Amino acid sequence: MPKSIHCCCLQSTHVIAVFTAIVLLTTSCSNTRNLVILNDVPDSARIALPYLEAPISTIQADDILEIKISGSNPETTNDFNTKGAGFAPMGSGGVTATSSPNYLVDREGNIEIYKIGKIKAAGLTLEQFKNNLVTLLEKELVAPSVVVRFTNLRFTVLGEVRTPSVYSTPNEKISILEALGYAGDLTIYAKRNAVRIIRDSSGHREIGNINLNQKSLFTSPFYYIKRNDVILVESDFSTKKQNESIAKTASLIGILSSLITVIYLVLRK
Repeated sequence: MPKSIHCCCLQSTHVIAVFTAIVLLTTSCSNTRNLVILNDVPDSARIALPYLEAPISTIQADDILEIKISGSNPETTNDFNTKGAGFAPMGSGGVTATSSPNYLVDREGNIEIYKIGKIKAAGLTLEQFKNNLVTLLEKELVAPSVVVRFTNLRFTVLGEVRTPSVYSTPNEKISILEALGYAGDLTIYAKRNAVRIIRDSSGHREIGNINLNQKSLFTSPFYYIKRNDVILVESDFSTKKQNESIAKTASLIGILSSLITVIYLVLRK
């Protein structure tokens, strides 16, 4: 084989290899920067952030409340904790003397409790509802005490996450980062600087945007998830197109490299 052809084949192969490496390294670095959450946070051992007060949740229709009633006479209070529960979790086997009954807030915003009847719950905080219930129970019990908590923080995660779905947690408060953790984290195609929170709170609807690349998310009013929130993670179509272009380029370069190698081997004979 002529020496000039030999050198030409080798040079072409080397050029293709170097070009491929440059393309992959450049795009890899660019994509990696975009994938980093909180990329504006300085590299420091400790970073102080402004105080953010957790939102005070109010009771809404369809909420499920766990209500534990106690008093100076256990035999009397037993009836309140075992009779008349408006809701029992499926498969729970009902309410026993040692468990706290769950109550479903009806569409009118009321809860019906044994011997008390229907009482208003929607629109009240847990503390307000508890105080109202204690006042009503004073007619039936001696020194009544009430513990109330939410049992159904329900939210939806859609879009560019690993497992989009509707999730429910017994926690009364979780952050946007924890909510995304439930969904298995973001995919590489997620638009991290524009995560939308669709909130419907007792008929008052609003949409908020959170930038996961900036530490300002910690002071956002949408940092803490509320019940029935919908988290929408949009696709970064530019990144998708870029990755598709890179894949096609890499495939073409691979084909050309293989073709040059075959030509070189044939001519060498």
